[in-house]
Amino acid sequence: MGKGITGRLFKGDRAIWYIFFILSIVSIIEVFSASSRDTYDTNYWASITKHTIFVIAGVFMVWFMHNMKLEWIKGMSKFMYICGIILLLYGVLGGGASINQSGRWVNIAGIQFQHFEVVKLGVVMLLSLILAKAQGENGTRLSWSSAWGMFYLRPKNENRPGDYTLLTSLIIVIIPCAFIITENLSTVVIILLVVFLMMLIGRVNWKHMLLVLSTGIAAMILGVGLLLSLPEDIKHHGTLGSKLITWKHRLQDISESKAPERPEDVKISGEEQRVYSKIAIAEGGVFGRGPGNSVRRDYIPHANNDFIYAIILEELGLIGGIATIILYLTLLYRCGMIAKECDDPYACFLILGIGILITVQALIHMSISVGDFITGQPLPLISQGGTSFLINCMYIGIILSVSRYAGRIARKGQTEEIIENTETNTNNT
Repeated sequence: MGKGITGRLFKGDRAIWYIFFILSIVSIIEVFSASSRDTYDTNYWASITKHTIFVIAGVFMVWFMHNMKLEWIKGMSKFMYICGIILLLYGVLGGGASINQSGRWVNIAGIQFQHFEVVKLGVVMLLSLILAKAQGENGTRLSWSSAWGMFYLRPKNENRPGDYTLLTSLIIVIIPCAFIITENLSTVVIILLVVFLMMLIGRVNWKHMLLVLSTGIAAMILGVGLLLSLPEDIKHHGTLGSKLITWKHRLQDISESKAPERPEDVKISGEEQRVYSKIAIAEGGVFGRGPGNSVRRDYIPHANNDFIYAIILEELGLIGGIATIILYLTLLYRCGMIAKECDDPYACFLILGIGILITVQALIHMSISVGDFITGQPLPLISQGGTSFLINCMYIGIILSVSRYAGRIARKGQTEEIIENTETNTNNT
């Protein structure tokens, strides 16, 4: 990042650092503005003070992770996945904490954190390791047979494609998704989309990809059909029944063609998030009300996390909203440019997987804020959150670590080129 003190402290890709600090500053400003609804009966400064502490801790997390060697991160892949599965099972079997009517948290020793974030990182890291190990001259050596063990990653014969199995890759994805789907369908969608894109980048055989895609589409159609056929009284059969009916109603709202609603016909009760987020966006206009001047934050439940993009559009306007999108797309672009410089397939898949994960989640959050479908997905590095913010900072730290590795490769190549040119000139002389 430079040759001075800041260059020695903040190493790696300069653009990634800038994006991270800009998003962190926006996060502090917008969370402070959007938290007023939650601080009527408490200390007004408590929420933003807590979030600022997590942002500062996040900076140290990025700094710590970006100093890790790629070999160390690679060695953490299986461990991170196993930790995610253990935390997921712990939450499912009774260790989960229900917050905002959602069992998306794990409570250990009084500390609550989102185990889904650990799962997402673990899936990306382990899949990157499998794809890297399976790379061959003509693409990824993945087949449906052989190597049923989940962590069997060493081929018996480099020339035998059957030594790596596509089934293994799918199993490490299906296991966590099977437990997550009843709690957070949007997280499952994010994981599946990221995995599919990683496999496309990894040059998995197109016939296999087509089979996986067609199977997924068939399962989705079957699931939607079963969901729409559920009787209404199932909502009285526990939390799962209530969630299933909620999904059914949301699908019906999307599928039904509706005429534009008149303001006097809009039902606000029970739809505060959807209605007031659209009002906030409309009132923001092109230039917005200005930072801290949101009016609709007091009416939108969870405005400081699940709907913070609506507050950004209200306060910063269309210009601020587009600038936020550009920041995430630039992050993904820089990840792609760094991946091109990597000679280690694991580093390439890892940085692309994380870049896609952050960007896809950001785009889904934005589409929810401006659309009709409501589901809880925080805006990475902006929404208020403790452990989820720190995990996203871990993502950035890993990206920067890979960028340091790519930088060393580039410098090594330049040095070798200079030596080669020098030897050539000496021989010609």
